[in-house]
Parts: sequence; C-alpha cells; structure tokens
Amino acid sequence: MAGKGPVAGELARLRACVAEAQAAAGRGEASLAAARAQARILPYDPAVRVAIARLEDLLGRPEKAEAALDEALLLDPGCAPALLALADLAERANRLDALEALLARAAAVGIPATDTMLLTARLRYRRGDLAGALAAAQAAPRSGDGGARAELIGRILDRKGDPAAAFAAFAEMNREAGSVVPNARAAARLYREEIARTAALVTPGWHGSWTALPPPARPAPVFLLGFPRSGTTLLDTMLAGHDEVVVLEERPVLEAAARALGGQDRLASLDAAQIEALRSRYFEALDAAAPDARGRLVVDKMPLGLTCVPLIHRLFPEARIIFAERHPCDVVLSGFMVRFDPRGGMANFLDLEDTALLYDRIMRLWQNCRAALPLAVHRVRYERLVADPEAELRPLAAFLGLGWDGRLLDHRATARDRGHIGSASYAQVTEPVHMRASERWRRYRAQLVPILPILSPWAEQLGYDL
Repeated sequence: MAGKGPVAGELARLRACVAEAQAAAGRGEASLAAARAQARILPYDPAVRVAIARLEDLLGRPEKAEAALDEALLLDPGCAPALLALADLAERANRLDALEALLARAAAVGIPATDTMLLTARLRYRRGDLAGALAAAQAAPRSGDGGARAELIGRILDRKGDPAAAFAAFAEMNREAGSVVPNARAAARLYREEIARTAALVTPGWHGSWTALPPPARPAPVFLLGFPRSGTTLLDTMLAGHDEVVVLEERPVLEAAARALGGQDRLASLDAAQIEALRSRYFEALDAAAPDARGRLVVDKMPLGLTCVPLIHRLFPEARIIFAERHPCDVVLSGFMVRFDPRGGMANFLDLEDTALLYDRIMRLWQNCRAALPLAVHRVRYERLVADPEAELRPLAAFLGLGWDGRLLDHRATARDRGHIGSASYAQVTEPVHMRASERWRRYRAQLVPILPILSPWAEQLGYDL
C-alpha cells in the first residue's frame, strides 16, 4: 500500500516544508485546497495528510491539524513526521500526558531517539526537571530544528540562573531564525519606518478633520493591546474565564479591515459608506473567527494592534482599550528571548537593538494617539497583575462593565479548557502566577547596556526604576 516506510516519512517532511513556504507567501488557503484535492487522488498517502496538517496549523486551526495527523497515522502508524507533529501539537496544547504517550508510541514503532530528543527535553522542562531537560536538549542534533533547540536551552539556562549562557543561546536561536529569511533586518527597518510615518500623522489637527459618523450597528469590541511579551496572554486567559467574555487570541480580524483600508493615511478622507464597509469587513472576520461571539463581550487581543490605534478609533470611536504595560527592559528582553515567526515586522525580534527600536517607535505612536485621540483606556500593569491579581482585575472588570467572577483568578483552569493557545506564552499561562519574570532584566543588565539609552526615557515615563 502506498505511503509506508521511511520513504513516505521523507516525502511527508518535504511536503510539510512546501506547505510552510506556501503559507509564508500568503497562499495558505489556496495551498490547502490543492492539498485536499491531492488527498482525494491519493487516498492512501499519509504524506499529503501531514502537509494538510501543517497548513491547518499555520492557519491557526490546530484541531483540524490534529484530525489530519490522525488520518495519516491510520494510513501508516509508523509515519514519523505525523507522530512528531502530533506530539508537538500536544505540548503546545499543554497536554503533557498525551505528549508522553506519543513519545512512547514513537519509540515503539522504531523512531530513533535522536528524532524525539528535543520533544523529550520539552517534556522534562515542562515537568520541572531542568537538569534532565538540559541534557536532552544538548543531546538533540543541531541538524534538526536548531532554533528550537537553542531556544529551549536558553530557557533552561535562564531558569538555572546563568544569564550570560542563556543570552548566548537566545542569540543563536535568533541567528538560526534570521538565516532563513532574506533581508530580515531590512524588513525590520521598513516596519519601524512605517510606524514612524503613522506617528507623525497622528495630531489633534488631523483628528479634527475627521467627519462625524454614526456608531456601528453592532457593539464595539474591546481591544487588548500592548507590546509583545507585556503580559497580554496571561491577561486574556484570565478574562476568558468570565462567562460573558469571548477572547480572540491573536486572530487576524483587525488585520482584515487594515488590509481593506490600504493605509491609515486614508482615514481622514473616508466617508460613511467606506467606514461601514470596513466595519463590515471587521465583523465578517470576527464572525468567522468566533461564531459564538454575538451577545457577549468580545476582547480582541492583538499586541501589535497598537500600530492600528487610529484605525480602531476611526471604526469604533467608543471602543474601550486595555493597555498592558510592563517594564520596558523586561518587555524587550523577553521579546528577544522568544522565537517568533521572523517575517515582516516580527523580524525586529531577531536583534536586541531592533527590538528596543521597535518598542521606541510603537510607544511614540501610542503617545501621539493618547494626545490626539479621545481614547477610552484602562492600563493594566504586569507587575501588579502577578503580585496581586484580584486587586488589578477588579478595576478592569468595572471598566468593562462586568460583574466580578472568581473564575477570573483561575487562569490555569481556563488555560486547560482553552486547549491550544496561539501565543508564545502558551506554557507559562498553565503555571501558577509567579514573580519570576518580574525584574528579570536586572540579571541581564550587562547584555542590555547598549540599549538602555533607548529604553530609559520610557521606563521613567511609565514610572519604572532603572
């Protein structure tokens, strides 16, 4: 029967790589349709199902990815790429028992330990065995996913209190990520320049030229904004515990309206019909992402939605905004320590100085928006949230018009119920609230010295010590 053995495994890996390239080029849905058509032609080929799974995962549909992988394993129980991808999804969905069972299954069908070593390291790390995790991560081959290996080693060394070695590992992680993206630094610079142009545009006079418009027919969402790694995932997980709240976890809903607009310099010239068309585009994307959202308070969490605050206010002038803030040094360091998809603006996180410059540009835009636009904003400070969650959440609930619900404090149960969490903080939000990441930057002061002149004015303005 077609699709058996190591040849099928290599074919599955190749097709998964092609799927990644198609998704990166913005052709994910078209590529998925083609892969599904191919699956009908090749009903016994597991490699096609692995490619479908990779596309579904990249498109933010992990449950469908798992279903495709299950199909692949029905066709070939020894399909290594399918087993490994399923194990990866289990870890990212915080199902550690399932991950352990899949690793045992991989060993039983003869998948070499070197192929599963990094997953073994991730399991040990998640269960608190730092020494075992470090040994397994260091034993994992560099020829596999070198960036993921370096990231995990960096996390372990950070937890073990070795900042110099941890920082070196994160630098290696970012070099690995940047090596596969042509002109990443140039893309990072262009993204910052676009933010600077928007910031220059936002003035009281520009806002004063906008024509008044009727409110939207549907209630405006709440926007949860903040520089990446400022605690937005912990906060949105807490909010998701409330029965009256639906959280959009970094879904491209606002992006749909932004793409239709074409540029925020057009905002002042839009007429009522054009605004309504953009609102419709937003709500169409919202309904597709969260069909159960009607009648509930929608919290649209998109950290870099900060770059679209003028658009938000033009479409939804009454919208409430939650601004998540954290010490600038901790935010920038944490961004550098996470392996993001390095395309477009996210390429800024490949370099520590670029990350700091991005923070500076975004905060300048936010500062201009606060001065020029009558925004309804509630600030949530990460350090206060982890020190005393209830004290920080009660005023937020009042701002949102929500009655107090004790489940807001049980973020771990909410995270388990949510399953797959699409941000880089998926593992942290299953842990008890801790202070480990507060003031972490002080241990890395030697590495941060070159960027302190960029960040110190913002620390002072936000009321943080240096």
